[in-house]
Amino acid sequence: MRFITQHLTSLVALIFLLLSCNAGENSVSVSDHFEGDRPHNPWVSRSILDEQPRMLTAALHDDLWVAYHTDKGALYKAWKGGVNFDGAVYTTVHGPQPTTLGDGWFINDQKDPWTLESGGTKQEAEVKYLGHQFKEGRVYLNFELKDQAGKTVLVTESPEVFHVEDKYPGLERSFQILSNPNNVKVHFQGNAGSMTSAAILKSEGGILTKGKIETQTRGNRNCETAEYSLELSSEGATVVRSQFIDKPMIENPNKPEWETEEGTTMPPGFKLIARADCKTCHNTYRKTIGPGYEEIAQKYRNTPENVTMLAVKVKAGGTGVWGNQIMNAHPNNSMEDLTQMVEYIMQMDAEEEAKLAELDVSTELNEEDLQDASGEVEESQLFPGAAFKVMLFDRNIRKIADFKKGGETAVFSGIIPFVDASGGDFQGLEENFAFEIRGYINVPEDNQFTFRLTSDDGSRLYLHGEELIDHDGEHGADGRDATVSLKKGYHPFHIDFFQSRGGKAINLSWSPGATGTFQTVPSSAIAHAKSQQYAEGATLAMSDERRVPGDGYSLEEVHPSYDLSQARPDQFTPKVGGMDFLSDGRLVVSTWDPTGSVYILDNVDSGDPSQIKEKVIARGLAEPLGLAVIDDTIYVLQKQELTQLIDHDGDEIIDEYRTFANDWNVSANFHEFAFGLAYKDGYFYGALATAINPGGASTQPQIQDRGRVLKISKADGSVDLIASGLRTPNGIGIGYEGEVFVCDNQGDWLPSSKVLHVQEGAWYGSRSVDFEGTATMTETKPVVWLPQDEIGNSPSTPLAINDGPYKGQMIHAEVTHGGVKRVNVERVNGQLQGCVFRFIQGLEAGVNRMAWGPDGALYVGGIGSTGNWGHNSKLWYGLQRLKYNGESAFEMLAVRAKSNGVEIEFTEALKPGDGWAKEDYQIKQWYYKPTENYGGPKLDEKPLPILSVNVSEDRKKVFLELGGMKEDHVVYVRIASPFISVNGNGLWTTEGWYTMNNIPQGQPGLKTETQALANNTLSEWEKENGWELLFNGNDFSNWRGYKKDKVSDAWRVENGTMTLDTVHDAKGKWSIPGHNDIISNEQYENFELNLDWKIQS
Repeated sequence: MRFITQHLTSLVALIFLLLSCNAGENSVSVSDHFEGDRPHNPWVSRSILDEQPRMLTAALHDDLWVAYHTDKGALYKAWKGGVNFDGAVYTTVHGPQPTTLGDGWFINDQKDPWTLESGGTKQEAEVKYLGHQFKEGRVYLNFELKDQAGKTVLVTESPEVFHVEDKYPGLERSFQILSNPNNVKVHFQGNAGSMTSAAILKSEGGILTKGKIETQTRGNRNCETAEYSLELSSEGATVVRSQFIDKPMIENPNKPEWETEEGTTMPPGFKLIARADCKTCHNTYRKTIGPGYEEIAQKYRNTPENVTMLAVKVKAGGTGVWGNQIMNAHPNNSMEDLTQMVEYIMQMDAEEEAKLAELDVSTELNEEDLQDASGEVEESQLFPGAAFKVMLFDRNIRKIADFKKGGETAVFSGIIPFVDASGGDFQGLEENFAFEIRGYINVPEDNQFTFRLTSDDGSRLYLHGEELIDHDGEHGADGRDATVSLKKGYHPFHIDFFQSRGGKAINLSWSPGATGTFQTVPSSAIAHAKSQQYAEGATLAMSDERRVPGDGYSLEEVHPSYDLSQARPDQFTPKVGGMDFLSDGRLVVSTWDPTGSVYILDNVDSGDPSQIKEKVIARGLAEPLGLAVIDDTIYVLQKQELTQLIDHDGDEIIDEYRTFANDWNVSANFHEFAFGLAYKDGYFYGALATAINPGGASTQPQIQDRGRVLKISKADGSVDLIASGLRTPNGIGIGYEGEVFVCDNQGDWLPSSKVLHVQEGAWYGSRSVDFEGTATMTETKPVVWLPQDEIGNSPSTPLAINDGPYKGQMIHAEVTHGGVKRVNVERVNGQLQGCVFRFIQGLEAGVNRMAWGPDGALYVGGIGSTGNWGHNSKLWYGLQRLKYNGESAFEMLAVRAKSNGVEIEFTEALKPGDGWAKEDYQIKQWYYKPTENYGGPKLDEKPLPILSVNVSEDRKKVFLELGGMKEDHVVYVRIASPFISVNGNGLWTTEGWYTMNNIPQGQPGLKTETQALANNTLSEWEKENGWELLFNGNDFSNWRGYKKDKVSDAWRVENGTMTLDTVHDAKGKWSIPGHNDIISNEQYENFELNLDWKIQS
C-alpha cells in the first residue's frame, strides 16, 4: 500500500478566485472557452500526445499550436499543423494515441525549467500542476512551485499567438506570480526558434537574459535559435515574445495531409470541420457513431447536386441511409459553411472520381453484371435454414488456414435459421473452435447487394464458390463489406469462421440496392439442400429456433416491475462516461468521445425527449470515465487526473479545470483508463486499468500503480492506493450495506469477469503488474463470478437497489452483455458472496454508467464502440430512465448457501404441489483458475445430485439438499420446469449463478415432508380456487369424440395418461386412422387450462 499526499491550501483557492474576479464584469462567452476564433473545437484539450502522458494542447491559431508537459510546467513544442486525434475514443482503433501533425517552430529543450532563489541560493523547483483556467478568451496554466525548504510560489502561464503587421505568427508567453508569501525569486529557463534573428526575442517586465544562440538551417533557409533565462517580475505580468519566420524549421514525420512542400494551408472545409462537433460522431477513415468521411465520399459521386443534397441533410439532421444512429441537426451553420465542409469530404476519393468520370458510370443495373442464380437446385428440393458444423481443436487457431489443416473433432452439426450469433449463443463453446456454414441465399429480385460479414474472430464468405469477403485473422467484432449484383433466385454460399479466444460473434447482413441500411439476412432468405447437411455430431443449442429469453439466453425486454422512458433529447447522443445529479434534480453527464465533454440536462424525469434540454458546460477532458457531484460541485475523473470543475461567473460554463488529485503514475498506453467515480464519507473512489497491448495481452513491464483502487480525500486531495490486482475495473460504486464495490473485466489472470468488495489491502488476483511480488499473496475472492457470455462480458457500474422486494440487494450494469444484472449478497464466515441473476434488458445501448435520481428512478447511460466494446446490434450511445412501478414479477429473489445445499427464495409463492420434484431443478458446479492466458475455462464442471427437495409452508422458499457441494466453486441453479406462480405468472428468468466461496457451518436448510401432488388430482388450493379435473387418470368419462358420442379406439389410458396411437407408413411419416379429435363433455369460457404433454420418441 502506498500513501501519497497532495495538499491544496485555502490560499490557492483564494488566488484562483481573485484571478477570476479580475476578468471584468462581462462573463466569458461559451466560444471563448470551447472555440472562439480558433482552429479546433475544443481549442484546449487534455490527452496523451506523441507518446507522452498528461499533456495539454492549445490550438491558438491555424499557424500555431502549443502543447505542455503539465507535470513539469514545461512547454513541449510549438508547431504549425494540428493533431492527429487517433485512438479508441477518437477513431475506435486500439493502440495508437494522438500525435502532432505539421512542422515545428521549436521544441523545448528545458525539461525542468523552474528554479527558486532564496538567500542567494538557487534550487530546482518541485512542480505541481494545478489546472487550467479561461479568462478573457485566453487560457492560463497554473502551477505550484516548491523548494526543498517547503517554500511555495503560485505562478501562471498564458500562451497566445500574435502577428506583427499581419505577417508571420509569433508566440507570446505571459507569466505572472500569483502568490509568493516568502518573497523568493522565480527563475524560468526557456528557448525559442525559427526566428529571423535572436534579437527579436524580447520581454516586458522581469529580467530576460539570453544564452546560447545558434544558426538553424533547413534546405536553403536559415534562422536562429536562442536559449534564455527569465526572472519573473514580482508585480504584474512578465511577457516573452518570439516572432517566427515564414515556415517552421523543424520537420515532423507526422506530415499533415493538407500541407505540401509549397506550404499551402488547410482548405476552408477542413477548418470548419475541425471547429465543429463533427468529430463527436465521425472519423476520416472509420465508421464510429456515423460513417467515416471517406465512406461518404466513396458512396456519393462528387456532383453539385449531391453536395447540395448532403449539405441540406447535415443542416436538417435525422436518420439516413447509414443505420439507426441519429445525426444531430445543425440549424446554426450557414449553408455556405456546410457546403464547404461537404466539398472537402467529397474530394477525399478524387482519384476514384476521376476514373468514374472517364467511364461515365451509370447508376442503372447492367444486365451483363448480374450473377446468375444457381441452376443446380430447385426450390422444392430446399429446406429452411443453413447447414453447419462446429469443430473443436486441441491447438491454437489464429487464422482460417489453421483449422483447414485437419485434426479437428466435429462435435456439432445441424441447421441454423440465419447467421447471427454472439456471446451466450455459443453455449458450450469457449475458444479454439471453427464453423463451416453452407446453404443458399434467396434473392427476391434482380438487384445490387452489399454483404457485410461481421465476426470475432476470423471469417470468409464465398458466393458461387468464389471468395467474396476475406475477414481472416484475430480481431474484434467488426464488419467487412463487399458489393455484388445478383439475379433473382437461389445463390449458393459458404462461410468459414473461427474463434480463437476472448469475445465471439458471427453475423451475415445485407443491404439491398442503394439503401445503405444493413439487416441480418433473414431466415426467409436462407435455405439449404439435403446434400449440404453434415452428418457429424449432435445438434448445437444455438440452432434451436425455440429460444426462451431468460432461460439459457439473454432477456429481451425491460423487467415487468419497471417502466422505461428516454432521458435525453433525440438529437443528443452521449457515450456516457460518468453521471450524477445536482441538488435541483438536473443530471450531469460526462461523455467518452473526442470532445471529452460535460453536459447538464434538465427535465430528465419528464419522459418526453422534446421537454429535455441539454447544455454543454465543459470540453477538452481526456476520456472522462467518472463523475460525481458533491455539494453541487462537479468532479470528473479524467484518464490521468481527478478534476474539479468550477464556474466563477455564474453562467454554468466551466471557467476553471482545477487539478484536484493526480498523484499516481501513468504511461502513454491507450488502456490505462481511470474509472469511477464513487463517493463515501469524505472520500472519492476510482479504479485504474492496467496497460495492455492491442489484442488483449498485458503490456510488460507495467507501472506499479496500475490495477489499483484509488481513495482520494475530499479535504486535501491526498491519494491512497488501497487495493491491487485488478485488470480493467470499469465501474465502481456504493452497493450492499453502503460498502464500495468494483467490477473487473475478463482477461489474462482473470478467467471470467467478477464483482468485488473493495477492502483496504486486498489483492484481487491479477499478476500482470508485479508477477514476482504477488507469488505468495492470498487472493481476495469475488462476491460473484460472472460466467463469460452467460451472465456477463463487460460489467460496469455496481450499485445498491432499494426497490420493492429487491431492497438490500445489488445491481450492476453491462456494456457488452447488455442491460442490468441483479445480485443478492450475504455474508458467510465474515466474507461477502452471493448469486447473480438476469434482470433488465431491452435498452437502447450497452450500459456503462448508472445513477439513482432524486425521483427514485434508475438512470442508465449507454456507450459503445467496435469489437467487444459494445452491445451487439445496439446504439453506441444512450441515456434512459427506469422507474419502479410496483408490479410483481415471478422470479428467484435470492439463492442462499446452507451447510448442506442451497435455498431458493421466490418473489411469489409457487402453486400448491409445484416445486417438489428433483427433475424440476438443474444444479452444476465448477471453479476457475487464473492464468496468464486470456480468460479461462470452467474446471471440474459437473452436475450435483439433488438428495431432497423441501418446500416451505408459504411456498416461497425451496431448499435443495445437495451432494458434493464444494467451496471456491460456482454453483449454477436452473429451474428446469416452467413453474407458474400462485398469481398465474410465468418465470421471468430461470437461472442463477452462486459464488460459493465459503460453505456456512451449522446452518442446514429446512426439511419438510414431501407433499408432491399426485398426477390427475386437485390440490385443496385448486379446489378452493375453482379448478375442475378434466381427466381422472383412469378413463375418458369427461371426454367424447368430436361429433361423436365417445372417444375413438385410437385413444387409450396408459399409466395415468391419455395416449394417442399413431401409425407409421412406408415413407416413415406418421398418421392417425380415422377422425380422432376429442372434446370435453362440458363447455367452458374465460378459462385457464393447465396440462402436461409430450410426444413419444
